[in-house]
Amino acid sequence: MAENRAENTELAQEKVWTIPFLMVFLNSMVVSSTQWAVAPMMSSYCIDLGATLKTASFVSTLMSMTAMFLRPISGYVVDRMNRKKLLTITTAVNVVLAIMHTFANNIPFLAVCRVLQGVTFAFSGVASMALSTSVVPTSRLGEGMGWMALANVISQSLGPSIGTFLIEKFGYSACFVFCAFASALSLFILRFIPYTYEPSTTERKKFHITDLISLYIVPYSVIMGLFSSCNGLDNTFLALLGKERGITGFALFFTAYSIVMFVCRPIAGKLLDRYGLDYTIYPALMLTAASACLTGSAYSMAAILIAGALKGIGQSAGSPGIQATCLKKLGKERAGIISSTCYIFQDIGNSIAPIIGGFVAERWGYTTMFWGYGIILVVCGSLIYRIKSQYDKTHPYVEN
Repeated sequence: MAENRAENTELAQEKVWTIPFLMVFLNSMVVSSTQWAVAPMMSSYCIDLGATLKTASFVSTLMSMTAMFLRPISGYVVDRMNRKKLLTITTAVNVVLAIMHTFANNIPFLAVCRVLQGVTFAFSGVASMALSTSVVPTSRLGEGMGWMALANVISQSLGPSIGTFLIEKFGYSACFVFCAFASALSLFILRFIPYTYEPSTTERKKFHITDLISLYIVPYSVIMGLFSSCNGLDNTFLALLGKERGITGFALFFTAYSIVMFVCRPIAGKLLDRYGLDYTIYPALMLTAASACLTGSAYSMAAILIAGALKGIGQSAGSPGIQATCLKKLGKERAGIISSTCYIFQDIGNSIAPIIGGFVAERWGYTTMFWGYGIILVVCGSLIYRIKSQYDKTHPYVEN
């Protein structure tokens, strides 16, 4: 009895919000803000440089496309290198690339900058998430990953606003200078993050596909891809839906989503740590699906706001909970490959869902598209998780 009380007291004293975690959180938010400050305006910048709409669309996707292809390699590298050193290198390169953008006065040079930016983005995102696991107690991983995911939500709100303001007031170069300054600030923050690199002492086997992607968590990552598909659909079609139905202020959907996400993610993380993924994944699937269905049926601003709030609750317990569970199953030393595997399927969901959604919406309308996604999310997500969780009970993870 006394031992149990002592153990509970020790767990209660394990904190997430320590100085090292705050530094990692701020670093992730600042770096992500620089990416979101540039990304939304890249197409218009290309057109100002004389590109066609088709060329502008292609150049604007070069960063994300490059990052998607490099995700498996980045996970492999992160698990075998000093994560803080790798993050420092990629951040320093980002400073140089931001400055290079200010001199990109033609499409070929800008395209090269975007590809190089994709390379650093692929490694910095995985390295940052992996580094965060070293400053979060294992018993609080769910809550810690929830907060780290929230850093990206904040940057998605701040980045575009800062970028748009600077471009409207001072021009594109001012936005690129801001990104260089913010990246330099991130370098300064990195200096204060305590981290001790401990090379693996286990004998390395010959190279295998599992060094690039964790096959064990692929089913979990597919579910994350299904969650991410919702973002692709909302980002691509919400404005078009609002215009077609005469809904003004539809952008408040994202405001409601961000506010609710900010409140709910830490709570969802604590519930995950206490009760496990079985108790959070199904409500997350149903609430996200409900958000999609309500969006598809919305003809008023009130419905749009409620849909954004429902999505915020659902997504709070969805992808971060899955990623934290994977970290607990495979161990922090595999954080790099876990993050890269998850990112791969999130990138796929973000890319493919709008293509399929556009095909469906063109023939049967937005209501059918959003409702169809909601049904697929609940049915496929629940079925995949049910089969995978049952399999895990009889086949525990064994590192190859």
